[in-house]
Amino acid sequence: MTLAVFFPFLMSAAAALAGPKLGRHTGWLAAAGFLPALALASRLLTLPGSPPQTETLHWVPQLGLDLVFRGDGFSLLFACLIGVIGTLAALYSVFYLSSKEAFGRFYAYLLLFGGSMLGVVLTDNLPALFCFWEMTSVSSFLLIGLWHTRAAARDGAVKAFLVSALGGLALLAAVALISLGGGSTNLSELNLDALRASPYFVPALLLTLLAAFTKSAQLPFHLWLPTAMEAPTPISAFLHSATMVKAGVFLVAKLGLVFGTSALWSGITVPVGLATLFWGSYLALRQTDLKALLAFSTISQLGLLMSLYGLANEEGRYAATVHLLNHAAFKAALFFVVGIIDHETGTREIPRLGGLRRFFPVTFVVAVLAAMSMAGLPPLGGFVSKELFYEAMLHQGPLFLAVAVLGSAMTLAYSWRLISVFFGEVRHPEDAHPDRPSNAILTPPTLLAGAALLFGLWPGSAEWLAKTASAALAFGSAPHLSLWHGVTPALLATLLTWALGAALIWQMPRFLSVQRRLTPAWNANTAYYGLRQWVDIAATAIILRTQGLALPDQIRISLICAALLLAPVLISTPQPFRLAFEFDISVLLIAVLLVAGAVGVGLSRNRLTAVIVMGLTGFGSAGAFLVFRAPDLALTQMVIETVTVILFMLTFRYLPGVRDLPRRKWQYALDLTIAGLSGLAVTTLVLASRQALAPSIAPYYLVHSYKGGGGNNVVNVTLVDFRGFDTMGEITVVGMVALAVMALVRVGKPGRALAESDAQPSAAASREQVEP
Repeated sequence: MTLAVFFPFLMSAAAALAGPKLGRHTGWLAAAGFLPALALASRLLTLPGSPPQTETLHWVPQLGLDLVFRGDGFSLLFACLIGVIGTLAALYSVFYLSSKEAFGRFYAYLLLFGGSMLGVVLTDNLPALFCFWEMTSVSSFLLIGLWHTRAAARDGAVKAFLVSALGGLALLAAVALISLGGGSTNLSELNLDALRASPYFVPALLLTLLAAFTKSAQLPFHLWLPTAMEAPTPISAFLHSATMVKAGVFLVAKLGLVFGTSALWSGITVPVGLATLFWGSYLALRQTDLKALLAFSTISQLGLLMSLYGLANEEGRYAATVHLLNHAAFKAALFFVVGIIDHETGTREIPRLGGLRRFFPVTFVVAVLAAMSMAGLPPLGGFVSKELFYEAMLHQGPLFLAVAVLGSAMTLAYSWRLISVFFGEVRHPEDAHPDRPSNAILTPPTLLAGAALLFGLWPGSAEWLAKTASAALAFGSAPHLSLWHGVTPALLATLLTWALGAALIWQMPRFLSVQRRLTPAWNANTAYYGLRQWVDIAATAIILRTQGLALPDQIRISLICAALLLAPVLISTPQPFRLAFEFDISVLLIAVLLVAGAVGVGLSRNRLTAVIVMGLTGFGSAGAFLVFRAPDLALTQMVIETVTVILFMLTFRYLPGVRDLPRRKWQYALDLTIAGLSGLAVTTLVLASRQALAPSIAPYYLVHSYKGGGGNNVVNVTLVDFRGFDTMGEITVVGMVALAVMALVRVGKPGRALAESDAQPSAAASREQVEP
């Protein structure tokens, strides 16, 4: 499992380096990155009979933090899905992408995201779960904004990142509260009784749902997913069939075992899921872009999964797991089909397409099978899982069932709308001459459509896969799956769904006309852009009123804000502190020197005197380092202080005179108060921070610096050998600053403007446009 998680990261670096040389063939390298995840299928075969396996890497042993990967049935099933869809997406992209694509970046981001998602589903450590969760947000941002020269791609990436960041902050707080209440940072070791009895339980529950809803595009956070279609089609298939959008579903499924005992859990999750199912289906019907239609259908299907897992009972978890398998198969297949249509015809607009079955017979069969599964028609797997969905909703009441039927009826209607481009007269653009797609590009969607058909003709396959997660999700008494269970209430609901769906298809033009008339002037997108505009206006107003001020005023504001943040902490949680040393004459003299320097700056009447006196504080700090036997730090401080004084001397001609910045008496009093309180607060904080969390490690360095590092200078050995990664990080920061300075120096130099033709990376890229 550890290899399955970290191998894609390793291959991501390899793909970034090899991409410029290998070109599109880098996709084969990317597909190999998911081989360890596919190998987890061997462990899945031993379930549900064998117990979960764990692998532990010591992360921060001093704090009890270990990186633990746990292979229960549900985690392994999800990991295998990620591996399968990731492999097929990588192989599909080899034949889909233009030769002008930045293959190194594309496949590096793809593998980075795949490894992050595998970490989310396999880790048992809650802090690691948050880290991997945030890595999916960052990597999806990079994938969605891959074609960053286009405004729509940048907007979609930023929107997805902002919504995901909100959920990430919620998850961070939830992880902290769950760990505190449950007494462990490992999910499998939580004390559930203690957590449920703690005051952290309800806040952690609400924060967990907020994180899940943002990531899985539940109302009202669904707005990011349609604009995420700006990513290339292989990425859309990967992100929106089995990976990113299902991270929230995975979180609800896993933590439903923790929070499911509360009525608040299902009381929020089920209504939100069903509302998302209905609204996503409603919006999908009005789309004219095939990819946008699939985006809203994904929102709808995620609502279905969320409502089932939100029930927090055996019936709901089993039905959701079966539909999870079906959705991964038919949704990825449909994205690949839309990519083929776009690739060969040059458009995804439904009004401009028709009669495609004459040109793409195999694609037509694949599309029909996948769309039938999405619509819940026999003999496809979607029919089996839709029956389970109705069975679960029947037990929740007539209102829940009614919403489920209406949403499913619209699902049937938009599924027909999707495959309607294969029927009727040929309407593709006259200048397009579609060629039949190659067998290589047809293989991934054909395999997935075949899986959707297999799950229907042989429901036992889906049943066995779902039951591998039975121990992890606690649905031991799962029913036997079959295409025919007799005349049941669920079958009657299915027949009603088909009747309503057929009526919608028959009256589609009239229904779409009513939809257009009922379109409100505001929606989630208008609220998002309005909020962003308000934030921009407020931030601009604050900047204009603060950044244009004189330096003393800016320093006053900064210190006051720091005090407002720090004072409540020091006052509410006072910490006992002790002095770590005894005063001697040398320390006393240095303290007097430091205070004299600070006071002298305030009393100086000219700039030269102020700078010289200010140097007393810096050189006094160097003396303090010498007293405490840190000559290297003292030397560094002296060099920095000397350079600072020289820089001040060089900039005198640009600075106003001391007398040119007159201050009134009340300003002197205010500055003295601010400076005194700031010094007191910082001193208190430093002394309070000396309360050690663990025994000092300094004796270890003193003993092992020569034996382990081979050097007599303890500071040098510590920086180079014992804390080499810290030093490397510091050097990296300095290098980044140097690059930033170089970039700023080059600002304003003449360069070549980016032509409009350069902004479009490929012909296929220009067609990846989603209507707002």
